[in-house]
Amino acid sequence: MPSPPDAPPLSERILAAYDDLTRSERRLADVLLANGDAVVLYSASDISERAQVSKATTARFFRHMGYPSFKTAQREARKPEPGPSPETQRIGRFSTNRAEIGDHLANDVQNLVRSVEQLRSDEIALAVQTMARAEKLWVVGFGDNYPLAHFARALLIRVKPDIRMVPIGGFSIPEEFASIRSTDSMLALGIGRRTRSLRSIMRSATQVGAQVLLVTDQAAKAGPDVAKVTLRCRTKGSGVFDSVVAPVSLLTYLCSALALKIGQSAIERLQFIDQIHQDWGEVLTGDI
Repeated sequence: MPSPPDAPPLSERILAAYDDLTRSERRLADVLLANGDAVVLYSASDISERAQVSKATTARFFRHMGYPSFKTAQREARKPEPGPSPETQRIGRFSTNRAEIGDHLANDVQNLVRSVEQLRSDEIALAVQTMARAEKLWVVGFGDNYPLAHFARALLIRVKPDIRMVPIGGFSIPEEFASIRSTDSMLALGIGRRTRSLRSIMRSATQVGAQVLLVTDQAAKAGPDVAKVTLRCRTKGSGVFDSVVAPVSLLTYLCSALALKIGQSAIERLQFIDQIHQDWGEVLTGDI
């Protein structure tokens, strides 16, 4: 029996039920969220093998997600996605409810906890090592991701010189991007809405040999053709907007870990910046 027309897609079902999944089911969920086309491209046996779970666990997982079988989920995934976008649906749901600060804070705490549970220490270490070795480090964020990119660059420039940012207002992106080299790395922000520009610049960076690190959400599709390391954060919002608490926390950690990885030169740079602020009288010593 097919799902009703207004039934949510698989990725939304997984995110909604993620907190209640078993450890084996979460491995399956992570595989499916990492590759949104997995249900279409692979068989149930292939997906079970990729997640290192039994076929029985996979069958139970899809029933848990509301599908009679894997084949039903596969047929649904192959259909076009008509109707309003997830953001429009979220706004519609929110308009009928009150916004409670307690619910908002509890939701953000859950986002942080679940994000930390999913992040792998080896991938984080690889991300930090990749940034530390980069001759130039590019920070990329389009649209809603621009503030996150700006925040990341503001931290990175304190511990490492030659941090490039794309886009820069008033400057053509291809001309700025033309100086990228295979010795560089890129920190790309892809939370929520992702643009073709982001995908294009990541793919172009990979093609010239630069190492790309992508910070994104659980529902994003990203493969090794565009990113060497993909770090996913839970961004489920309690209201109209997605939560960026987990991405901001992850970026802060990555920048701090990078400073420790770089070592003495990062400390000396921080001290020199602080001295400049003091010499110029930039820092207030009393009350505002």
